[in-house]
Amino acid sequence: MADVIAEWPGRVAEIHIAVGDSVEVEQELFTIESMKMLTPIPAPAAGTVSEILVEVDDFVDEGAVLAKLAD
Repeated sequence: MADVIAEWPGRVAEIHIAVGDSVEVEQELFTIESMKMLTPIPAPAAGTVSEILVEVDDFVDEGAVLAKLAD
């Protein structure tokens, strides 16, 4: 199991996945807006999305878990 982590604080601008989706390493899963810049959050590992812990427009801190991936 792998956690998808926010690498910096910001607002969740887009969610590109749903629970049950299969994802590849480095696939863009989320877009975070910070200081008017949009930055993709990639998958740290291949797997299946087991849980999404945020919604669009949520503000997250650096290190926040955005989603969980199962093997």
